[in-house]
Amino acid sequence: MPPLPDRGRAVVGRITGWGRSPAGVAAAIWSAVYLAMCATGQRFSTVYLDFGWQLIPREILRADPIASTWYLHIQPPLWNLTVGSILRWSPLADAISLQLLQFVIAALMVAMLASIVRRLGGGKTLAIVAAVIAGIHPDVIGNAFQPTYEMPSAALLVALVWLLTAERRDRRWFVAVGCVTSATALTRSLYHPAWIVVVMAVVAWQLCRAAGGRAQWRTIAIGCAIPLLTVGGWMVKNEVMFGRATLSSWFGMNMQRAVIPVLPAADLERLHDAGTVSDIAVVGPFGNYDLYKPYVAPCAPAHDHPATSAPVRLNAVVVPNFNYECFLPVFDQAGSDAWAVIKDSPSTFIEGRLWSARTWFALNGSSAESPSIVMRTLDRANKVVGVGIPGVISTAGWGTPIYGTLEADANFSLTLLALSLVVLFASVRAAWRLWRRAARPADLAVVVTGFIVLWTFASGIVFELGEQARFRTMVDPLVIAIGLWLVVPWIAVAFRRRPARAADTQG
Repeated sequence: MPPLPDRGRAVVGRITGWGRSPAGVAAAIWSAVYLAMCATGQRFSTVYLDFGWQLIPREILRADPIASTWYLHIQPPLWNLTVGSILRWSPLADAISLQLLQFVIAALMVAMLASIVRRLGGGKTLAIVAAVIAGIHPDVIGNAFQPTYEMPSAALLVALVWLLTAERRDRRWFVAVGCVTSATALTRSLYHPAWIVVVMAVVAWQLCRAAGGRAQWRTIAIGCAIPLLTVGGWMVKNEVMFGRATLSSWFGMNMQRAVIPVLPAADLERLHDAGTVSDIAVVGPFGNYDLYKPYVAPCAPAHDHPATSAPVRLNAVVVPNFNYECFLPVFDQAGSDAWAVIKDSPSTFIEGRLWSARTWFALNGSSAESPSIVMRTLDRANKVVGVGIPGVISTAGWGTPIYGTLEADANFSLTLLALSLVVLFASVRAAWRLWRRAARPADLAVVVTGFIVLWTFASGIVFELGEQARFRTMVDPLVIAIGLWLVVPWIAVAFRRRPARAADTQG
């Protein structure tokens, strides 16, 4: 066999080196756990494609993914475009294609987590262990078995922090940061354009600091042009087509769902009788269009594409197509009703937020019912390592609870709470050092990580009710990996000091 040319040997060397690195080892271990789950009965479910509110109906998306995404207004476009392209053009079955996609995304995320911890100064063993623990957390790895956008969103957030731990601080690096922040906002509406502005401003500020205080105007202009043209362009498209310059047109309905269910029924009736809220508030959030139709002006979709003109999905069970254009005035009115309730009853709004904040740390119980012994074992281990405190999630006393009167047992993770607080505290300290020009190499990444966690938590509890544990899985990988990087050295130091103190006492 003839020897490889120099370029071939270099490529093989890079691949071999990566495979032996903490990133490669962590990805390999995570992949082995994932495959063990598959071998013991865990299956990828495509059920979400039939009812997922965030998606254009499957049959419409498959037939014309590009035009369907173009007519999308309820969500940012990237996940619909990705899923639709796979449904339309993949030669493999839907479940296999989407499972391979989620598997690759998750494995890359774990590899980047290990690389982050290593770049931050953690040892090789810590980098591998922290990344694997973050990746096999049942609530996180469960997202790799369904075609939702939590896993891609988590991977994009990890990719952003991974970029910020890189040594280079040049134009290409800043452009890459702009691309990743744009992709995140174009995947998940929770990461509002304001989130992009803060992240890009902090990174641009540090870019100028690294250049000795000289403004890098050309680099900053090129990097910031990416979110301006992509995210801003999509919002302009929605303004022209639908009269709403937003990434998500159903924000008003989401606010209604976050606020009004907690309001006592008598208060809702009082506000309705007084004309403070509309009939839509009484109907409730996210119902079929026919429920709202009597209470809004007659509507005919302005666009004839089925993505906006079909009111329901073609399923055995009728599920609304919330991208149906006639929902737009319903969404707007729902938002007005929600703000009216907040003004009339601030205590109701606060009660809902406290409920959401508590639910944020509730572990997903579905993994305990998995057919896979590997997943069930991880679930039991998670309750121990995560210090899962038994409790109850209750909607008793709510006026119109969205899940009915709920009394569900749950486990609330003290470990996730503690690691979240550690990351936030570390980010505050890092921000202070950045401000005082006493920054360490890791500080920028830690500051942005803290901001990501804080933004996700705040947005997830203020504007939502009942989806908090799902939102949390997008930041769990960063919280666990970086939290362990921060905590493990403290624990190691404490253990080293104990024998020394004991020796001093005996002496």
